[in-house]
Amino acid sequence: MRKIAFLLCCFSAFFSEARDYKPKYFTVAINNYVTAKPIIGMPKLFYSQWHPGITVSTGFDWKTKEKSSLNQSFKLGYMHHRYVQNSILLYTEIGKRFKPNDKLGLSIAIGGGYLHMIPGDEQFRKNNNGDWQKIKLKARPQVMLSLSLGVDYKITTSGIRAFIRYQNMLQTPFVPGYVPLLPYNVLHVGASFPINIFKNQSK
Repeated sequence: MRKIAFLLCCFSAFFSEARDYKPKYFTVAINNYVTAKPIIGMPKLFYSQWHPGITVSTGFDWKTKEKSSLNQSFKLGYMHHRYVQNSILLYTEIGKRFKPNDKLGLSIAIGGGYLHMIPGDEQFRKNNNGDWQKIKLKARPQVMLSLSLGVDYKITTSGIRAFIRYQNMLQTPFVPGYVPLLPYNVLHVGASFPINIFKNQSK
């Protein structure tokens, strides 16, 4: 947890220094995580497994043009993979968003960060006497890498947007020497809220 607190402090320091790049939005999404090969495992998100999660994020644009923007996001998430792990994710993505019109947005992003892996179930092994002995599994720091594709659509005049995002996530080292790299296909469904909405309500 100290590492997570340290990373949060780093993010806060980044925003305080980058005054010209203030957060523009706040998002919240419900997720489903499925262990499968990247890309070709995407269909399993809709019929195979249900490993829920939630992600909140914020971000800003580095450059903005009429039909596109270069942006960076900062995300905090939680996932529950039954019998395997509970994980806290803290990561950043940099991406490109294309704007065919005022309502529709298409995005691609790549990123990475920290994943705090908490074992999700008890494990046992036989001791020298032939009895089963409970193994105490410790939480472990992991690295996660991300590649995502998304579509968003403006649903209110105030700028609230609904979105769906497909993400390939790699977790490493999951089990060193046995399963060093664990791939996830992740579905994000959520909404994005402009920061100025909250500012206007506070006045």
